[in-house]
Amino acid sequence: MPNARIAVDTTMLPADVQEEIRTELTPEAIREQLEILVRDHVFRSSKRSVQFLRDVVEETLRGAAEHIKERTIGVEVFGREPSYDTNVDHVVRTAAIELRKRLAIYYGDPKHRSELRMSLVPGSYVPHFAPPSEVEPAPEMPHALPAAAEESAPGIEPVPVRRVLPWVMAGTTVVLLACILLGYRWLHAPGAQDLFWAPVVDTPGTVLIAVGDVPNGPPSPPVAGEGRPGDIPVIHKTSSPSVPFADMVTVARVLGILDSRGKKVIIRQESVSSFSDLREGPVVLIGAFNNEWSLRLSRQMRYTLALDPDQHLIYIRDTKNPDQRTWAWGTDKSTQHQGESGGPPLQDYALISRIWNSETGHIVVVIGGLYTYGTQAAGELLSNPQLMQAVAKAAPLDKAHANLQIVLGTTVTDGTPGPPRVLAVSQE
Repeated sequence: MPNARIAVDTTMLPADVQEEIRTELTPEAIREQLEILVRDHVFRSSKRSVQFLRDVVEETLRGAAEHIKERTIGVEVFGREPSYDTNVDHVVRTAAIELRKRLAIYYGDPKHRSELRMSLVPGSYVPHFAPPSEVEPAPEMPHALPAAAEESAPGIEPVPVRRVLPWVMAGTTVVLLACILLGYRWLHAPGAQDLFWAPVVDTPGTVLIAVGDVPNGPPSPPVAGEGRPGDIPVIHKTSSPSVPFADMVTVARVLGILDSRGKKVIIRQESVSSFSDLREGPVVLIGAFNNEWSLRLSRQMRYTLALDPDQHLIYIRDTKNPDQRTWAWGTDKSTQHQGESGGPPLQDYALISRIWNSETGHIVVVIGGLYTYGTQAAGELLSNPQLMQAVAKAAPLDKAHANLQIVLGTTVTDGTPGPPRVLAVSQE
């Protein structure tokens, strides 16, 4: 295979070194290194990075590196339509940033220094292959040194400059590479929003968004003998095929987040989503007391959705403070004219839970307000990178198998929820 297909410049090296590099950079060696990379833990968690890297490597080895373009990758790797707008859909650029980051992390580990190296050529998506060490030979030093340099202390043999210079250059190179790597990690570190959604995005398969139905009045206490687990309230639903407007606003926000990261999504009403559907892959549940799956799958968490029939309240229950009713909504009050301008301040609350659910075997994200205002505020928080920073300050978001919960509050004015406020964060 011609060396032109493997982005390596060997023309300035001695003939024996060129022959060694050509031997190391055979297609077989490159494919072997590719398999080592994709099996490493740095890449196993990202199906998208693996697909991206496999595609561009194989295209290059086939001699078709000139065909590696953003649109081509978007169509062949991420399933976009050939006419999709690359200025709006940045899936390839985002995936390339993630791939560069993972390659930098992998090769930043000293145990991989002796391996064939892969990277993306700056400013393109074409891969670059290099032998374990691409250090230019040190320039020859003059055989004759100035007289002053030849003098040495009696009994001490002078150290030849040729022996010292390569070590100095190697040390400088290592320090420079370390600074570049640290700078790259700092510039391309994933944000709080990326970290929250990473367990959903990195899990292979389609994401199911299950949306709650229109409720027919407030929930009621479970009836003895119905066989309902725990103390899950009974949801009364209408026969309407529609869903609440605020829930659809949140669906649109979540859909935008997942689509921008190349995830395929199925949207269904909660009432027609079976347990088998929930076991197919990651799930996002929209709605609280109008979504029975939200009630069921979050019932073992610290914060749960609860009903107090004696006080006519639905509320977010803190199992460590079970008597607290601070985050509550009255079910005996009329919903008309709520939050109108000039009226008393109205507060709604929401609960967001990211759960590694043992029942489904997948990540489940629950997004629901006590009333519709809270659901809408929760969707705003999850789709806003700046607002998510407040959550990141309270708990690390990169622990994919840790259960994470966020309690929010919002003040409703003239029928519109205000900015979400983070009231509590729990990670278990």
